[in-house]
Amino acid sequence: MTRLFLTAALLMGGVASAATFNIYPYQGAKLLAGQRFDLRIEAEGVKGAGDATVTLDGQALSGLTRTTTKPDSVEWMLRDQNLSTGTHELTVSFTDENGPASKSVRWYATPPVTGKAKNVILFIGDGMGWNTVEAAQLIAHPYNPESGLPTGKLEMMSGLSSMASVTTSSFDSALADSANTASSIATGQKILVNALNVYPDNTEDTLDNPRIETITEILRRSTGKSIGIVSDAFGTDATPAAFAAHTRRRGDYSAIADQYFQGGVKPDVLLIGGSRDFIPSTAPGSRRKDGTDWITQSQTLGYGFVSNRTELLAAGGDKLFGLFNIDNIPSYLDRAQYKGEETVKNFPDMPYLWDSTRKAIETLDKNPNGFFLMVESGMIDKYEHPLDWQRAVWNIMEMDKAVAYAKEYAKTHPDTLVLVTADHAHSISTYGGYDASQGPGKREAVGVYQDAGFPTYAQKDANGIPTPDSPRTYAVGFAAVPDYCETYLGRKVFLDPTVSNGKTGAEAGYLPNPKICEEGAVLRVGNLPPSSNQGVHTADPVPLFAFGAGAENFFGTMDQTELFFGIARALGVDATKNK
Repeated sequence: MTRLFLTAALLMGGVASAATFNIYPYQGAKLLAGQRFDLRIEAEGVKGAGDATVTLDGQALSGLTRTTTKPDSVEWMLRDQNLSTGTHELTVSFTDENGPASKSVRWYATPPVTGKAKNVILFIGDGMGWNTVEAAQLIAHPYNPESGLPTGKLEMMSGLSSMASVTTSSFDSALADSANTASSIATGQKILVNALNVYPDNTEDTLDNPRIETITEILRRSTGKSIGIVSDAFGTDATPAAFAAHTRRRGDYSAIADQYFQGGVKPDVLLIGGSRDFIPSTAPGSRRKDGTDWITQSQTLGYGFVSNRTELLAAGGDKLFGLFNIDNIPSYLDRAQYKGEETVKNFPDMPYLWDSTRKAIETLDKNPNGFFLMVESGMIDKYEHPLDWQRAVWNIMEMDKAVAYAKEYAKTHPDTLVLVTADHAHSISTYGGYDASQGPGKREAVGVYQDAGFPTYAQKDANGIPTPDSPRTYAVGFAAVPDYCETYLGRKVFLDPTVSNGKTGAEAGYLPNPKICEEGAVLRVGNLPPSSNQGVHTADPVPLFAFGAGAENFFGTMDQTELFFGIARALGVDATKNK
């Protein structure tokens, strides 16, 4: 179909069928002109349905495949469609034994524009809401006790070209997870919780859902730009997967791994954490159920493979694949400061996020047509969930050094847009100071207002990042929690905040981790369901910091889907073209 579009009207007339319709793309969807999608129409509650008439802007559509998933349903699918610029209306009409039924939806396709940017470097701090950034700012650049003035700013907050506050939500909920939020950035669409770049459908197969083309697929199809994906999370986690895969279930790990190399993106640079889904089932730690070995196969596809920091820094070539752990790359504190045996014994030479970012840019920069690079700090979120604010916040400081390198690159490549944002927020807040000399878990050690003082974090590690062992630190907590023991202080060996209560069924739940309670702690009664064992995402807005070419496309209050269109405008994407 060359044109398609939407008005939001449900048209029922005469003696109506009892059928209910679902049409995807959904009513009111906004797309790029030329952006590809799968059209799906589902009618449920039908009785003896005949065939349907489907029109787009009054013209009959042909070629739809009809299926019957359930005894009282009929579906029609037409894959790989796109729209011309403008508003379009799709109407479905059919009759079953109960009478006629119809439904119309409208869509809008934005026109191609001329862009200023040749390159885009997109940083996503997973779970990095405004308050999480501010906690990192307070530690990295403490206030001067002599004046009360800040001693500096994070790189991501300095020298801004523009900034925005971004709201997040899902297709099926006001709250969001990392899969659907990253997918919204990648496609401009609202996506189901736990889904990657697909619309819903009524089948059990999680890999057959109607797809929507991502910015990385569009760039691969319509331009000669290179694509890079960097993350410290395990390789098939939601955020990196959102820029290369399609599935209704983010846990389809093996299928996601396969799509990196067989899908429509095929990133030129893929530097990620865990290898479980890229190694054959016979290899220790593998999560696969087959013999696929992407480490070996990737090299036959022209990738250079690296497995540690030393190899990464020495790597050359135009295509690079790196796996640096069996699972997530541990937190910055664990790798650079605590260096516990369990953290580093099997993987003693893991790269910092700034190492992977720099190598990715150096590799992608070889393409004269430009590049798109997504860099995720996934471990921010993975430590906010278990309420370990220190590990989460120190990972922001690690990402900030990667942002600093990207900004330096942009100074000599002014046709580069650098964006720093998050996929969603957590309920973190800095509410006081804490006198660490009194030990863990002392409410009387919490200082509020003038008694909070000025935590200074004067000691720094070899990378110039503060150490957490300040005698006066911050009191930082979370609003949405299970029952747990609050110590106010961090610990060198990570502990989950809760443990199972040992019961099953309706009585199953979680208790505060007794090992943490024994340290000396304040018992906090949770406000989440008893089935919750950790903190959760919130509906709070997240920051967006923009630097360089095309930054004017990001300002004010934005819905997360608008980031996709802003990136497309900055790059001057014309999705109607094929290279």
